[in-house]
Order: sequence, then structure tokens, then C-alpha cells
Amino acid sequence: MLLFLQLYLGHLVADFILQPDWIARNKRQLRALIAHAGIHLACASAAVNIGLNQRVFIVIVGLAIVHTLLDYLKARLSSDDWITFTIDQATHLAAVALASVWLVPAWTGVIAALSQIAKDKRVYLYLCAYVGVILGGGYLIQKVTQSFLAKMQANSVSSKPGLPDAGKYIGWVERFLILTFVIAGYDTAVGLLLTAKAVVRFPEIREDTKGHFAEYFLVGTLTSVGLALVAGLAVKKVGSLMGQ
Repeated sequence: MLLFLQLYLGHLVADFILQPDWIARNKRQLRALIAHAGIHLACASAAVNIGLNQRVFIVIVGLAIVHTLLDYLKARLSSDDWITFTIDQATHLAAVALASVWLVPAWTGVIAALSQIAKDKRVYLYLCAYVGVILGGGYLIQKVTQSFLAKMQANSVSSKPGLPDAGKYIGWVERFLILTFVIAGYDTAVGLLLTAKAVVRFPEIREDTKGHFAEYFLVGTLTSVGLALVAGLAVKKVGSLMGQ
């Protein structure tokens, strides 16, 4: 675990602290890729410090090469959006983890533990809940609110167009947080989340003299929050029964 944390720290420093703009903008150029690989090599070596030996150094060189190849492919084949960024960072994390497992045989115990977790029924219960509530719940809320949205005045909708798909992503995050808070036992945090959301939306609600937007907002929010709360309570109860 120590080696994994050291290598990943080197990755984070090289990618987010010591990567200059000219490298970030020129990942298709050999000069930029070589410079980026050198920074990763130096940061990982410094992070490992006294544990650095020939075997570990060879692996660090390999990680730097793999990292720059992944960056090159990302620059050539994909767009620069949050999905690409997430996949890219997850791939780098996986590469560091695999290198750590290969270097430290003691990781076999961790692999055995992960194998045991993969057989735990509660893991699949939680996965079903999160996918169903976050993604499936989004479709339900869209169906519930579309009739109300259609009845809102055209000028009211056009005056509050919002960002494309922003509401969908806000709903995903909202239900994820509420579900997590309830399962983890931090129910009071749900109130803080709803308060923050109401404060942000208050100017729009105040400007809506006919109350159309306020009612639309309440229907969507109560449906989303209610779904996450009920699911969270149910999963928490079922999970506790499975653990007995």
C-alpha cells in the first residue's frame, strides 16, 4: 500500500502541479510528451525516495512511458471533456495499482480481500441502489415533471433556459449525495443539501410571480429527494439484515 500511495502521489504532483500549460496543450508533440514523461519519472522517483531500487526504477520508467502513450492517444482520439478526463485518470490510477501489485507480493492479501468483497451480496445491493436511484431515477423524474414543464408559459421557459443538461447532472449528484448520506447515517446532512439548493434557486422562485417555476421546482425536487431517501432507508435496512 505504501508503494502504491508513493507512486500515485508522484502521478498527482506531475499531472496537476508540475505540468506547465505548454505541455498540456501539446500532447501530440514528441517534445512535450518526453518532457511530461521526464517530470513523471522524477516525481515518482522522489516520492518513492529511500525505497527506490533498480526494479522499482524500471517499473517507474515503464509507468512514465505508459502514461505518455495514454496521453497521446487521448489527445489524438478524444475530446477534452469531463468524461474523457475521468476515464483518463481512472486508467492512470489502474496502471499505478497494477504496477504496485506486481512489485509488492504482499498485495496478494489485498487481492484476496477484494475477491471476498466481490462475493458480498451487499456490494451488489448498493450498486443496484446507486444505479437505479441516480440514473433510473433521472428518467422517472423527467417523466413526472415533463407535463408540468409543458404547462409552464413559453416566455417563462425561454427566460430561464439554463445550461444544457445541467439539471440532469445536478439531479445525479443530488441523489448520489442523499443516498450516501442516508446509508452512512448522516441524515442531517440531507437538510443542509436541500437548504443550499433552495438558497441557490430562491431568486428564480421570487421572480416567478405566477408560481409556475416554483411548483415545477418543488415537484422535481421532492420526487428526486423522496426517491433517494426511501431507497436509502430501504437499502440501509436490507443491508443490515444481510449482515446478520
